[in-house]
Amino acid sequence: MLLFVFFVLLQRQIYRHMPKIVFLIITLTIWICTLFFSIYNKLNAQENKFVVVLDAGHGGKDPGALGSNKRVREKDIVLDIALQAGNMLKSNCPDVKVIYTRSKDVFVTLDKRAEIANKAKADLFISIHTNAVENRKRRVLGVQSYTLTLKSSGANLEVEKRENSVIQFEEDGESKYSFSNPNSSESDIIFELMQDRDMKESVDFAKIVQHEMVNKAKRQDKGVLQANLAVLRKTYMPSVLLEVGFISTPAEEKYLNSKNGKNTLAKCIYNAVVKYKEKYTGHISSLVSISPEENSHLSVNEKTSQNE
Repeated sequence: MLLFVFFVLLQRQIYRHMPKIVFLIITLTIWICTLFFSIYNKLNAQENKFVVVLDAGHGGKDPGALGSNKRVREKDIVLDIALQAGNMLKSNCPDVKVIYTRSKDVFVTLDKRAEIANKAKADLFISIHTNAVENRKRRVLGVQSYTLTLKSSGANLEVEKRENSVIQFEEDGESKYSFSNPNSSESDIIFELMQDRDMKESVDFAKIVQHEMVNKAKRQDKGVLQANLAVLRKTYMPSVLLEVGFISTPAEEKYLNSKNGKNTLAKCIYNAVVKYKEKYTGHISSLVSISPEENSHLSVNEKTSQNE
């Protein structure tokens, strides 16, 4: 506003002391420069946005893990959660740019997911999945947040096998995602460089989102862990893989497939991004609340398991 007043006053002074044609040229030049800087500032603001890539696991010919009735599919649940979390970010955070690796039921290779994130120069990559166990008699509940390690862990081998099994749907998948010697000194050096740059931030976000799911969504805490996950190997930014519940356990399958369950988990992811963004950029955005009523549909067995 002050700049506008200055230009008006300047125009009047110039007009008094020079021919009209010169006055018009100077006025036009001033307004063109003003317009140019306004457009430049808007474009610069867009380029400086905090970029979040939301990766809904599986999709298309790869259904992911299946629920007890086989019609409840991981690929559908995680897509709903990703889209809801993305819509919240778009609505409440003008300083955030949201990119989906898929926004509908299509198959996307692990390579392509990483390429989307890397090409966008993302600040954060979040891969969303549901968990499962082969023995359906095991009633396992809870959420896990994973960051990358190149050394496979026996404790997390089941998760690694399941989440990496998507390579069976890709041509030459085995060769594309295998390391000739994961324990070689060369691999150690590459991983140490990645750790220095991104590992601290990855673990920070994993802790924040795990806290949200456990304390706000009242899910059972199964920890912040590390695993050798192919989808995280080729992303060059802080990256996490979330296991938002066990689709193989009927009580948790019901929660994951419910409108309230998916919305609550999306809110947890949204709030975690907002808190992480504030910590690393200083930009503050509003959090969304999760009311106790949103978790009132938990089954008696699920509540008991969570309180044990």
